[in-house]
Amino acid sequence: MRNSPAASKAKSSLLPTLARRKYSAAVVGLGYWGPNLARNLSASDDFDLTALVDIDERRRDKVGSLYPAAGRFSSLAEALKDRPIDLVCVATPVSSHASLAEIALNAGANVLVEKPLAKTTAEARALLELSVKVKRKVFVDHTFLYTGAVRELKRHLDSGALGKLLYIDSVRINLGLFQPDVDVVWDLAPHDLAILHHLMGRGPKSVRTMGSCHTPKAGTDAAMADVAYLHLDYGDDVTAHLHLSWLSPVKVRRMIVAGEKQSIIYDDLEPAEKIKIYDHGVSFQIPDDDEARRRLLVSYRKGDMRAPNISLAEAISTELADIASELRGGPTAVASGADGFAIVRVLEAASRSASAGGSKIEVEEA
Repeated sequence: MRNSPAASKAKSSLLPTLARRKYSAAVVGLGYWGPNLARNLSASDDFDLTALVDIDERRRDKVGSLYPAAGRFSSLAEALKDRPIDLVCVATPVSSHASLAEIALNAGANVLVEKPLAKTTAEARALLELSVKVKRKVFVDHTFLYTGAVRELKRHLDSGALGKLLYIDSVRINLGLFQPDVDVVWDLAPHDLAILHHLMGRGPKSVRTMGSCHTPKAGTDAAMADVAYLHLDYGDDVTAHLHLSWLSPVKVRRMIVAGEKQSIIYDDLEPAEKIKIYDHGVSFQIPDDDEARRRLLVSYRKGDMRAPNISLAEAISTELADIASELRGGPTAVASGADGFAIVRVLEAASRSASAGGSKIEVEEA
């Protein structure tokens, strides 16, 4: 018996509701970043915050008091016992990322892992292979990719308005926060490397790293860099330079993307005009005759500066909506596990370069 038109209409009206069901979510690690994830999950139209996990009871109680509907647990295994969770957000020290994500995947959950995805390329690869095996998704929390500023930067670069890309220069410095298990490269560089990977659609061919340590870890013989400089070669005469520091008396978050026709300055600390586009450029002319060819003719063009209107929506909220879209069968999220794996490969090469006194290290292709 065929459905009547009225019944069919009623049935079709239910489809959007069914497709927009909320996913259950847990946050593991309630230190610095975890509370931000909890707040955005609680406010999300796509997720229900159902579990908060931390080994520290005081942290559990402090954050849990804000979200009484969420259960509080001292371990992820306890949180996953007897209750299905669709998305586990891992916001713990880097050394525990892989093990916690593995537990979540094996329990049938998708995972969102704070940057970097893992501490080694081998760990990152194993996570992606496991996700394929258990048919679950891995996302990495490259939050800056979801800011209005980076989205505008990507749009403008893809439009070709900059002309040929020449170089990218980034400064990411501040006083602290020192991390217990990674150096300044593994702590700060993932932000810039993720932005570069997103803008260019590829990773660097090689990296050189110079780092220095002024604060050896208490109780250990290991010296971990608190100031570092990375030089990345992307081929096609395009290079990028990263300046990273935990010791700067001022906080700077600035990136210059320079092209032949235009250049862009992205300043994340600007309250409103985070993106400024300069209609400046340079062209080179080589005369035909041999005598004049010895004199390189350089012409400069200086035009206007404009600051486009960009979205100031909180990036985590946009990121969670993107993740929910993929879980519902939509396109691959911007902050995919594959991108997280690519960033870990660069970080590992950077560490090898630093250990070799700044030697050029080739970055293996995925």
